[in-house]
Amino acid sequence: MHILKLEGIHKIKAPNKVNILSNVSFEVKEGEILVLSGDQDAGVSTLIRGILGLENFDSGKLLFSGPKLGDLTVNRPTIGVIFQDYALFPNLSILENVKLALKGRKQEIEQQALASLKLLGLDGFSEKYPEALGIEDRFRVTLARAIAPEPRLLVLSEPFRQLRGMYKHDLIVETKRCLKQAGIAALVETSDKAVALSISDRLAVFHKGYLQQIDSPQNIYQRPSNSYVANFFGKRNELLATATSDGFYTSFGFIDDERSKVFNNKVKILFRPEEVKVKKGLRQALIGTVRQCSFYGDHQQVTLEDDMGKSILVKSSPNKVFALGSNVFFTLRSFKVEDAF
Repeated sequence: MHILKLEGIHKIKAPNKVNILSNVSFEVKEGEILVLSGDQDAGVSTLIRGILGLENFDSGKLLFSGPKLGDLTVNRPTIGVIFQDYALFPNLSILENVKLALKGRKQEIEQQALASLKLLGLDGFSEKYPEALGIEDRFRVTLARAIAPEPRLLVLSEPFRQLRGMYKHDLIVETKRCLKQAGIAALVETSDKAVALSISDRLAVFHKGYLQQIDSPQNIYQRPSNSYVANFFGKRNELLATATSDGFYTSFGFIDDERSKVFNNKVKILFRPEEVKVKKGLRQALIGTVRQCSFYGDHQQVTLEDDMGKSILVKSSPNKVFALGSNVFFTLRSFKVEDAF
């Protein structure tokens, strides 16, 4: 069952009548974390503002599923919000900041606020003030305040933008755990690809106001619907090849693959850098010349070039040695084939 449903949302920017959002339709299911991501002009921020009632759409419907389906412009559900600035009141204690989001009897409010802080591991921070906390704990307080009223939907707009390094990774994991434990559906806006992939149950990718693909993060990454989605999450290698009855002929060598039989002439071989397996030497392996190698600690990114100057990127383990100008044998663990024209 869905919490929120969008049908044919359109938004046009005056006076040039530029499409900000074009025929956007999707739903947020109960208990799921749906991430909206895209480049700066994708229209995601406008979409979030419209869902929150801060901006009007030109056409389309926003529907909330409760006892009855209703138009959200009239019957808006209980929605919690977290913006990137966190917006804690400096003159109030942590407990008082969380209590501001609650209504009811004083004792019940106190218990509910303390339970929310405990969920985030902040039960010992009640009497502290925001200025005494690091950025990561200020985020935890903001999240505790947002989930304390038990909203049906929590909207998070670039929530991790201020965080760095391991703090960021840990809080992404913690946020997902807390949302699942509380049973709250979430709609997350982020332009950070790592955040989008790691926190989402489903991921929606936008480009210039159009919804390109919505699916699990695994399918988005491994089976993108088009080249924009594929390259949004890191460069995808593309080789032009000739299909024959026995395989594919590329500028790096021959690929023995039965799929060649269903294609005629020119095709594109598509694969990600981590799908390349480097070998010391192998029959029927492809071969390329090392032109560049960058070390990133947990992996290396290597540029291999063919005789014609065409290059591909390879993601390899950190312990391999790549000498510039040397030849490297490699195979492809998996790849996608498309008609070239």
